[in-house]
Amino acid sequence: MTWPVRGNVILDYSMDKTIYFPTLDQYKCNPGVVIQGDVSTPVVAPANAKVQEIGSNEEIGNYVVLNMGNKYTAVCGQLKELKVTANEYVKEGQVLGYIAEPTKYYSVEGANLFFEVTHEDKAIDPLDHMQ
Repeated sequence: MTWPVRGNVILDYSMDKTIYFPTLDQYKCNPGVVIQGDVSTPVVAPANAKVQEIGSNEEIGNYVVLNMGNKYTAVCGQLKELKVTANEYVKEGQVLGYIAEPTKYYSVEGANLFFEVTHEDKAIDPLDHMQ
């Protein structure tokens, strides 16, 4: 997979131990990575995939779930101005949307992309699969 956005990882994947979330002032597990970025930076598909779901929640804002095949999925969150629709096929590098203002869960960390990868519905470290 390629990076969906270029930037520093400001919160690491950590499902075996807790890490500190500055905005929340608490330690918790993180099923993905949080990649620093500027508002309106394009976010691209990390691989060829099918858009499985588009949604929004309080923590990661607008998000896109990509089905990459072989029981792998990726979630890109903290997005705005989505450029894709559910059930659409996307190519690696295609723009999914743009980094949004951070939700209240990430106000101290600043604008970022939440990026989670799962295999067989279990969160895995995205950095182990990035080029």
